[in-house]
Amino acid sequence: MQPEAFDIVIPLYRARWNTRAVLEGLTTHYQPRAIHIVTPTPEVTFLKAASPQWDIAPLTIHAEESFFQPIGLTKDTICAELDLGESLYTPGWFYQQLLKLGAPEGIPDLSEWYVVWDSDLLPVDTWPLVREDEGKLVHSFALLQSNRWGNPAIVGKWETWIRSMLDVEPLTDPDGTFVPHHMWFKQAHLKTFQQRIGQYYQSDESWLLLMMRSANDFGTFSEYWSYVSWVAATAPEDLSFYPYEHYGETTERFFDDGTGLFSATFRDRQQSDVDEEKPFSPSYAELDAFIRAEYGTDPLPSSLSFESSPRHLKKDEATMHIEERRSRWNPRNLSASPS
Repeated sequence: MQPEAFDIVIPLYRARWNTRAVLEGLTTHYQPRAIHIVTPTPEVTFLKAASPQWDIAPLTIHAEESFFQPIGLTKDTICAELDLGESLYTPGWFYQQLLKLGAPEGIPDLSEWYVVWDSDLLPVDTWPLVREDEGKLVHSFALLQSNRWGNPAIVGKWETWIRSMLDVEPLTDPDGTFVPHHMWFKQAHLKTFQQRIGQYYQSDESWLLLMMRSANDFGTFSEYWSYVSWVAATAPEDLSFYPYEHYGETTERFFDDGTGLFSATFRDRQQSDVDEEKPFSPSYAELDAFIRAEYGTDPLPSSLSFESSPRHLKKDEATMHIEERRSRWNPRNLSASPS
């Protein structure tokens, strides 16, 4: 059976040293029909100039401020609904979740099934996104985050949102969370999800505005967990994922904004080939070769998450994700000793 063509959507706050490698890695492993990046206007110019030199699938870059202009809304209009006062979350954090759930609103001819991929997630020894099972194409994502660590207060708010807003039970798994840093979305299921938001508020206003208001009412929401819980309840035949033990147990997550242990070691290994006059933006082939050499006979990671927030360097061990705790690229991991 011939796999169907699909698109990948990536909300991107800022182009970083690993952006090229992530896009090339997705192209290498998954051959998407197209990649769509949704990013603030200042990043659009840079990406349009840099990306023609990258080995990637056809790329379209969208300015996030006007992404929902086709339905008469702007980022400012949507974010104006938010009134959380002092909060851990910024309007932009909620807005990027709406970009994922609402990608079809701003991208004409987006594939019916599309993948949202977090911009800092590099595929390495990765998982099939589409596979054939008994003559049917199955769209599968991988659980990449253990449920052994987490903030129970936040998780509780997400659960309350799902039960209240969607009137379904939150989907759970014995080992992993449904915050997997990538997700398959089907437009037909998104439409019913959005209709349910309107039913909850008994309003015919845009679901985007209502979603922002829901953050005021519940404190937060989780786009991935909410969507999979909705699909599990309304269209379970379209929900498929790899258990945490398949790919989550080898993924690693760590701080690296271009100055971290991973990138510093890479620069050291590549010293003779590094051009200090050019921006640091290695190719996927270069990073893949480096990773394979560094891991040697050890199992390769399924993926690497390059976190850019310095808060990952300041976390208490009790709140550190297991994927951070075990990473050889975490500078606080005493067992971290890249060869």
